Formats: sequence, C-alpha cells, structure tokens
Amino acid sequence: MSIEPFKNFICSPYGILVTCLLILLVGRFVFKKKYMNCFEIIKKHLDCFNSKNGKTSYVSIFLYFVIPLFLAIAVLRIRNIDTNVINLLTIIVSILTTMFFTLLTLILDMRGKVKASREYNAGDASLSLKLLKEVYYSIMFEILLSVAILIMCFVELFAQQFYWLCGLVIYYISFVVLTNLFIVLKRIFKVIDKDLEDD
Repeated sequence: MSIEPFKNFICSPYGILVTCLLILLVGRFVFKKKYMNCFEIIKKHLDCFNSKNGKTSYVSIFLYFVIPLFLAIAVLRIRNIDTNVINLLTIIVSILTTMFFTLLTLILDMRGKVKASREYNAGDASLSLKLLKEVYYSIMFEILLSVAILIMCFVELFAQQFYWLCGLVIYYISFVVLTNLFIVLKRIFKVIDKDLEDD
C-alpha cells in the first residue's frame, strides 16, 4: 500500500490544519490548557432556548440550527464556494463582527441603566436583566461563529481548493449567524421598547 496519498494530505493546507487542530486538542485534554475553550459560550447560548421549566425547546433548536443546514445545502447546489463568494463573506462577516462588539458595549450600558433606574419595578427590571444576559450570550456566540467563518474563508482563499464540504460548512455557519441575529434584534427591541414605554 502506497503512503503517497497520506503524504500528500499531510503536506496539503488541510493536512496542516488537521495537525494543528489535533495539537490544540492534545493541549486542551492532555495538558489541561483551557485558554481557547469556547464550549461555555455555546452552552450559555443554547441555555437561552430553555423554557421556564428548564426543558430545551427542540422546536427552537430545529428552527435556528437545522433549517440553516437545509439553506446551506440549497445555496451550495446553486453556487459552490469560490474566490468571489469568500471575498464577499469576509467583508460582510467583518462588518458584523464589528457591530457585535459595539452591541456588547451597548448591552453593558443598558444593564447599568436598568440596575440604576428607579422607574423599573422589580419584575420589569429582572425581565430586562434576563433578556440582556441572553443577548450577551447570543452576541458572544455570534462573535465565535464569525471568527470561525473568517478562519475558514482565509484557509479556503489561500488554499484555492474550494471543496464542497468546506463550502457547506461556511454556508451553514453563515446562515446560523444570520438566523441567530434575529434573536439578538428581538431581545434588544424588547428591552429598549420597555425603556421607551417608561419614559
């Protein structure tokens, strides 16, 4: 059996990426280095889909995480990832990432205002603080996905391979970012709307 295909894969950009990922996993699980551990961000975001009794809303999970997969498959069948798509996605995701960081500052300001305001009664304040906390987790999740998209786009752009699986993953994560953006917008709207009602 020839080792030439294995050697070619190891020397390819994807082989180097897989090797780096394996080294990071060894650092995480063997040497217990948790600097890059982002699982808590994902867990906190998924907790936002829990109902009042603590059960996970599978309908919400389906709508916000499975439907984007079907959208990604449909778009991939229309157009595979290429240099033009990657350039466009990189620009859009860069703008969104900047907006998400700006929203984080807004959330912290709104939280301070809600906590300090005497116009909020206890029920309204706790609801607004809960919504702001959920928005914070959702924005952190969106930033995490945006960084993942940018990394994959850079790899695809420099490698110039454009495999369909990488295209599917990039499209999927992009649609997850877009669908979850509606969650962020609605929660911010609820808090600001309540604040405007009290004025």
